[in-house]
Amino acid sequence: MMQPGMFRYKFGGPGLPEYEMSDYECVYFVTVHFDERYRKYSSERLMKSMICRIKNGHAEVSLRPLHRLTPRCISMPVYGPYDAPSTVVLATARVVAETRLNEIHQGFVEIDMDLVFGVNK
Repeated sequence: MMQPGMFRYKFGGPGLPEYEMSDYECVYFVTVHFDERYRKYSSERLMKSMICRIKNGHAEVSLRPLHRLTPRCISMPVYGPYDAPSTVVLATARVVAETRLNEIHQGFVEIDMDLVFGVNK
């Protein structure tokens, strides 16, 4: 069963799928960790910060999403060839993050802040 990911449609509907499997490529996850002060950021500002941190090498590459295991992080699926070097995965992650930022900027998608930071009480 596919779980919804941390990005959701802004005007209702299901969350965007976490990832889809392919027989032809590997799914990597690029994760950026945030501290509590980022909770007040807008989705757009948080994605811009994520892009900067990916560019600066402050991102983790793994084979599974970490956002359900680790608090205050965003894990994005990145598709690529098996055994891709981390530099290729991170470069692809920047493109994916910039695409997601564009969707956020257009008002179609937002980050599920409750999933990233936990429910704000």
